[in-house]
Amino acid sequence: MRVEGDEATGARGMDNSMPWQATSGLMGWLIHRRLRTPWKRSLAPALLLTCFFTSAQPPRAAAAESPDTDTTNAANVRGDLQHARNLSRAFREVARTAQASVVSITCIDRPPFSANFGRSTGQPRMPSPLVPQRAPRSGQGTGVIYSADGLIVTNHHVIDGADEVLVRLENGRELVARIVGTDPETDLAVVRVDEAGLNAAPFDASDSIDTGDWVLAIGCPFGLRQTVTAGIVSAKGRDGVGLSTLEEYIQTDAAINPGNSGGPLVNLDGKVVGINSGIASRDGGNMGVGFAIPAHVVQRVASALAAGTQVRRGWLGVSMQELDRDLAASFGHGSNSGVLVAAVMPDTPAARAGIESGDIILAVDGATAATPSTMMRMIATREPQDRVTLALLRAGERVEVQAVLGERPNQGRVEAADEPTPISTATDNMGIEVLDLDAETAAALQVRQPGVVIASTLDGGPAAQAGLQPGDVIREVNGSAVRSVKELRSMLERAGSRGMVRILIEREGSTRFTMVKPMP
Repeated sequence: MRVEGDEATGARGMDNSMPWQATSGLMGWLIHRRLRTPWKRSLAPALLLTCFFTSAQPPRAAAAESPDTDTTNAANVRGDLQHARNLSRAFREVARTAQASVVSITCIDRPPFSANFGRSTGQPRMPSPLVPQRAPRSGQGTGVIYSADGLIVTNHHVIDGADEVLVRLENGRELVARIVGTDPETDLAVVRVDEAGLNAAPFDASDSIDTGDWVLAIGCPFGLRQTVTAGIVSAKGRDGVGLSTLEEYIQTDAAINPGNSGGPLVNLDGKVVGINSGIASRDGGNMGVGFAIPAHVVQRVASALAAGTQVRRGWLGVSMQELDRDLAASFGHGSNSGVLVAAVMPDTPAARAGIESGDIILAVDGATAATPSTMMRMIATREPQDRVTLALLRAGERVEVQAVLGERPNQGRVEAADEPTPISTATDNMGIEVLDLDAETAAALQVRQPGVVIASTLDGGPAAQAGLQPGDVIREVNGSAVRSVKELRSMLERAGSRGMVRILIEREGSTRFTMVKPMP
């Protein structure tokens, strides 16, 4: 409906009140009083819409936070910095204390070279013992002072094959060490230096370390002494890694590199929770996956070796293999849990307990046997003559048997005394040093016994000029078999006056004759 009325007063309704008018308010003022021309009338709606949309916008955020917010943020930053400083201070104190118990170990291998020397758990290195090399080889690792009277714990693979072991203390003093004993199954060894009053490291045998805990790794990577790295415990109870026979590793992301082997893994209380042993690596360097032997294992092994005895471990006498789904199903087992008994050795605890090939061992004393490595460790941590209850699955039915454990055959060694390997000079006029060929050296050289092995040759001497090398095994002299150094010396003395001597040597599985002219 159109409303009309006096332009000045406007029309009033029936109740004499002022009705709504198209010409009232801001729009009316703009149109009728100020905007008489057409272009002005077209501008009015635009101005009105602009005002409307502007008023509908949400208020802008404040350009700056309030003073109270600034104060709170500053306080939070200060708190975070203080927390970081406290952690840094803890690392510093632990490192300072632990480093006094960490030593650098240098091992020397003299001809004839050991095939095991220089073996790295990250990437095995086994140089040929028959490489024509006369200078001694050396390797480096780390150790932890176990007792104040000179016992030091390290890895078996650090000192394996070494003819001489040198220990450098934190203060720089270098001492000659002798091997007390080794335990290859856990990759541990104990050496001794003739020194008293050393800073023995405290070991945490409580096994209280857990996943996520901070740890420090201390060692001598790449020959750099007293290097400290930090990380956390990534996992516990790792096995099946392939570094040793009996595995129960602490996994950590603290940087561990070649040379760290044998060094301590330390918690923030300054206690040794493990001995660093190896890494998982594609190129031999740190990739954030390192492994340490737990302190409770270290203490058990080190205590036995220090006492001059081997570690006694339980033994069942079975050959085991891992189950997959198809193999388990063929034995009527609905899952792949447990370990399959592939064979039972005769006259063993397993045979006497009635365990059969094809049995699946599910548990030992109620604890699940998940893998062959786990099963082996569970048995090995028991003492010989311990009685265990084994839960088996046989032909689809669960049965239980009891076994009295035997003693696991030991692969380690315990040194009764410091007896250096004798090197006998066969004769000066030949320019060689020789050794009787023992079983260990024969295995390293992959040759048969008996015989005499050349330990070193004199540069420019008759043997070296004839092409003889360290590692060569002397089989005959002028057609007579050589079985010992004593026989060789006697033969060379008799043949010396005749001029040239015909020698039959064995090298890398093949034999050849060589003529040597001794010096007058």
